[in-house]
Amino acid sequence: MSRSKRKHPKNKAKNIASARQYAVMSRITQLGAQKHNASGKAKFPHCTKRLLLAFAMFIDNPHCYSGQLHDLYYCQSTVYGLQKRQRETCVKVMVAMCCDLEVETHQIGKPQLDYMDTITHKTIMRNYEACWGEPISEKRYYHTIKLFKMADYLVIDAVYLQDRDLLANLDLKDEDLPRVYSKPAYKTVTQKFINIFNLDSDEDVMKSKLRSIANRMKKGLKTLWVRYEAFSDAYVWKKRQRAILTRTDATTQQPCERYPQGKVIMPSIFGGNYTTEH
Repeated sequence: MSRSKRKHPKNKAKNIASARQYAVMSRITQLGAQKHNASGKAKFPHCTKRLLLAFAMFIDNPHCYSGQLHDLYYCQSTVYGLQKRQRETCVKVMVAMCCDLEVETHQIGKPQLDYMDTITHKTIMRNYEACWGEPISEKRYYHTIKLFKMADYLVIDAVYLQDRDLLANLDLKDEDLPRVYSKPAYKTVTQKFINIFNLDSDEDVMKSKLRSIANRMKKGLKTLWVRYEAFSDAYVWKKRQRAILTRTDATTQQPCERYPQGKVIMPSIFGGNYTTEH
């Protein structure tokens, strides 16, 4: 066998990990253990740690899990996959997001007594620095987020709230009208990504997941997300069980697929043909 064939990820022995992947997996294990953290509390539960360790295999072998990660590997071009340093960044950013991952709904945020509060991209970038001991530039971070969205592993929806009810006082002056303002967007890791690693059949993972859900319920924390609806005259509480993947076409008034989820992206032989839309 030639040297080039031996280096190909498909021809590597499964029990051999590069120094780069080994370092990432060791850090994930450390973050998921109580005794290795100064605060005495793990960054995420055992079920999330197992998910991240499984995803870390993507660094050395993008063809692992029967090629189910190809949607991410070839999201920019069907000819050239992501480079190894890009794959490592994908794993590291996912670890930073999973520091605030709710294991029941896969929402990224902080459960509160009344609702689940969303978090900003800046918070995730701070998580990244805390986890890996190095900052990440905005350009590199947002590029990685776009890769996840193009692969349909992450859904981000804008959220707008109204500060008070319009019907409470119909004689308001223009300057006193209720203000509609934005909050950090909803961020959800898709079920498509979770299903790749087939961890639902693992007994330890399921016990950890149920234990995390029970602890949250014992504290009385909610996973409801609040959002403003234009024709409701106020904001409403709505539990989002799954991402909204369809929209109504403004011209035909027919349901169409939500971009980038579901849209066919014509690959470029030069790569980098992702767009800037959320």
